[in-house]
Amino acid sequence: MNSPNSPVQGKSVLVLGWEFPPRMVGGLAIATYGIVEAMSQYIKVHLIIPYKDANTPEIENVTIYGLNDLALNIEEKQLTSLLKRQTVISTFTEIHSYPAVYETGVEIMEVVEMEIKEQKIDKSFRSHLNVFKSEEMYGKSLWEKIPVYTEIVNEIAAFIDFDVIHCHDWVTFGAGKRLKESYGKPLCLHVHALETDRSHKKIKNRIYDIEQSAMEMADLIFPVSQYTKEQIIAHYGMKGDKITPIYNAIEEKYIERWRHKIPGRLVTFLGRITAQKGPQYLYDTAVKVIDAYPDVTFVIAGTGDQLMSLIAASADKQISKHFIFTGFITRNDVDALLATSDIYFMPSVSEPFGLTALEATRAGVPCVLSKQSGASEVLPSALVADHWDTDLFAAHILKLLSDEPFRQQVIQQNQEEMNRISWMASAAKIVSTYSIALSLD
Repeated sequence: MNSPNSPVQGKSVLVLGWEFPPRMVGGLAIATYGIVEAMSQYIKVHLIIPYKDANTPEIENVTIYGLNDLALNIEEKQLTSLLKRQTVISTFTEIHSYPAVYETGVEIMEVVEMEIKEQKIDKSFRSHLNVFKSEEMYGKSLWEKIPVYTEIVNEIAAFIDFDVIHCHDWVTFGAGKRLKESYGKPLCLHVHALETDRSHKKIKNRIYDIEQSAMEMADLIFPVSQYTKEQIIAHYGMKGDKITPIYNAIEEKYIERWRHKIPGRLVTFLGRITAQKGPQYLYDTAVKVIDAYPDVTFVIAGTGDQLMSLIAASADKQISKHFIFTGFITRNDVDALLATSDIYFMPSVSEPFGLTALEATRAGVPCVLSKQSGASEVLPSALVADHWDTDLFAAHILKLLSDEPFRQQVIQQNQEEMNRISWMASAAKIVSTYSIALSLD
């Protein structure tokens, strides 16, 4: 709990999340949990997430609200009235593609009055909440969920005493903006990834616009690395004085190493197999390593739109025997895989952080990382190269495969560096930065 001298003594934060254990797609759930749990030692936390059930972890000094099962004593007619208006606006957007519909929603009510009656939206309350009962967190219904999340969060907030708003990732940014407009509280954005990371540096799409407009309104921005801070300044036009990098960390957990039965050494890649993660550079590096060191297998764990191309390329080159494609694996399987891996390889084109590098380090695996990653900032002894430099990547991997004393040295250095970061240190930095937004002495 916060100390008597804490700058946020007696204050509370409203945290908006999307992924949260046990519902996890990537590192967002792990990071949100780690930050929220650590922050609860300093400040009262109210966390709103789309889905909560009996398996959602309970955290002292944290109240968790799941939109799939609202437990607040809110009059149904209030939410019904609110969601009717949202249904009108969403429907009008789909039918007429009107770009400024959110600013002019009240004005267009009469225009679509007949359409409203035909859709019988008096049942909108239950139908809207039902979108959060699905196990799918993203998918085709995402653009339906986001505006509903925004409206319900804004309604719930009237029943919560909070002093600052803290949003995790772009899917919650619209709700954060709405809260700031409605309640006048400071807005903090936690940037776990950018659309310019996921797509292209020059991308200008709907998600980019959401990110940029929220950043412009935000009082504080918390990117997960210095690298991401630089990307925000370069591609979103933000000033650096309101941007404070907050590094991710990892829970302390003992991972017992064991020896696999696969002949030779294992080089592991773990993550989504998309253009952002550099699958082409992964493949080109693997070809060079295999040519020089045939006694090696590359384990590719994950799924994505580039998976089949990667499989086809290995078959075409007649080196399929050097690859294992596992598809999606569970958290327990991740630990088991890393515990038997010899090298962890992350050639991402743009990686805001890369929690998997810390997971590998925890399991005693040396890391070869792209320079375009936040993890390389907290693991300076990891072997790094620009994402396109497959010659240097291959040289790093071959050195670790052929020189066991050197490999052990890198492992030890990586682990010592990882031990210098923690969720508690990150949380302390966050709450001390809150004092700026809250104008506290």
